[in-house]
Amino acid sequence: MIHAAALRVVQEHGFDEATVDRISAEAGVSPRTFFNYFPNKEAAVLLGPPDELPRALAAEFAATDDTHPRGLLAAVTRVIVRDLADNPPPHQEMLAALALTRSHPVLLATLSARFDGLQRSIAEVVAQRLCERPEDRVPTLIATIAVSSVRMGIERWMDADPSSDAADSPTPYVERSAELLRTLLTT
Repeated sequence: MIHAAALRVVQEHGFDEATVDRISAEAGVSPRTFFNYFPNKEAAVLLGPPDELPRALAAEFAATDDTHPRGLLAAVTRVIVRDLADNPPPHQEMLAALALTRSHPVLLATLSARFDGLQRSIAEVVAQRLCERPEDRVPTLIATIAVSSVRMGIERWMDADPSSDAADSPTPYVERSAELLRTLLTT
């Protein structure tokens, strides 16, 4: 609701004129309520990855027995894909939000910060599984590769024909990206 209002206000008035007050009024909420959900207007405009791996997914990943880097990478991409399947972002809203990142560097920086946060969060859970530090090479590399694979799948989804059945969810695109990655790692 607030996100859709933020997109409408930005599209109608421009990003610089889209204030929290204006977005809140469009959404029918108070600015205080706005800030219960979003830290700033940039976050309200962008849908995208969470800035950390949701706790339930982190716990599910932590329960895996595999400690081989390839198995850890497969497990972490599996939980991310499942989260996307359970919570698919709206295609048209994602298209609109990502289009705004091309003309507003602050939005691109916000999106990049989310991916960076997700990557750090993944490195933390991988490091725990390996009894290493998140900044060590293997956890960092696994997290970087997993997030890159997800980003590639989402980008392919964004380029898909919006009228196709697969356009409803990024899941098939992220799954194909993860499958390609597994193929590359096993050949």
